Amino acid sequence: MFAPEGVVLARPPSPVATASSRYLAGAGAGLHNGLDMITGLHLTLPHQAAAICSTGASADKSLRLISRCGLKVPSDLREFRSGDHAVQLAQEAAERGELLEFQFPPHDPQLRAAPTRVPPDLLARLNNKTVLETLIAPEYLPRRQVATPAEVRRIVQQDRRPAVVKPAGAEVYSGIAIFTRRLQDRLNRSLFNQLEQVSDQWIVEEEVLFRTVWGLQFGVTDGGSVEYFGASVHLPQPTSTWIGCVMDDEQPPAELIQALTAGVRKAAALGYRGYCSFDAGIGRDGELRVIDPNFRVSGATTSLLHRNSLLGQHPCAITTFFSLAPGVNAEPILAPFIDRGQFVVFMHYDPAETDNGPHQATILGMVGGADRYACGVLIAQIQRALGR
Repeated sequence: MFAPEGVVLARPPSPVATASSRYLAGAGAGLHNGLDMITGLHLTLPHQAAAICSTGASADKSLRLISRCGLKVPSDLREFRSGDHAVQLAQEAAERGELLEFQFPPHDPQLRAAPTRVPPDLLARLNNKTVLETLIAPEYLPRRQVATPAEVRRIVQQDRRPAVVKPAGAEVYSGIAIFTRRLQDRLNRSLFNQLEQVSDQWIVEEEVLFRTVWGLQFGVTDGGSVEYFGASVHLPQPTSTWIGCVMDDEQPPAELIQALTAGVRKAAALGYRGYCSFDAGIGRDGELRVIDPNFRVSGATTSLLHRNSLLGQHPCAITTFFSLAPGVNAEPILAPFIDRGQFVVFMHYDPAETDNGPHQATILGMVGGADRYACGVLIAQIQRALGR
């Protein structure tokens, strides 16, 4: 999913000083194609005092849910209904001299020149998958090569070894990865054909058979120091799209943390400030491999930052998505789970509050329980209560 105009408006202090804060902002990403469904997911920053946010994620009922869970909302909230509207709000903020913090580099020339926490060109460089060779020692990377779409097709036809292909063109920030063994599936083939139109450069990477994949979260303070916040385990993904994470006692080895900390220090030396994460794992033969950089707020960032303060009494916590019909008031349905200290809502995206049409609504939430099985039972109960 691409968010060329995704923007957060903020006056950010050090992420370390606010990592345990109960302050959360549902913020947004305006997409030219109107798909602002990720609004409020990637940009739920603990320190956010001002935010540009989609109406779909900051409707009054969404804010009530967030507040009921013990989280504050931005004191300065500006809502958009389209990508163009989001850009307009950001332009107006820049003209007033406010500091902009981008989730993705903007295409708009005025925003490109605006005062920002991280320069757009650096944000583009660090979020491109080819940056791993610059930041991470080669022994922690899968075997990989850069190729054009035509070369990808030729490699797939001639080499039957399982591989993963990832778009890596200029200013392409998709988290999508396509397994070559699935390219015969209509959905994956169609996805490759679509992305081929926007990405002239791809990475072809060996497919590592992982035992566990973590999202390791870091922060770079305004002074340039690097802090490691912790890690979550990715839920098994039927596609390449992130669907949630687990936070319990399964933690990455110190060697992997050290290798990634060194990479974040290199990014800090280039001028990066703020939150970032890496997807990395351990293979079935014990090899440690880094597969994806996220120099922005990833899907698991909010969970990790708020897990201890909100669900710290539970040995295990799981964050995942729930679906419900658009226009439904979810507060009375979810209130029993929230009030018992079992559930926290991070985002309620409701297309009924936007111009995006009659799509299903989505809630991103975190449950807490004794273990993964107990959390799974709770997830099923909440989904049944929501009716989908």
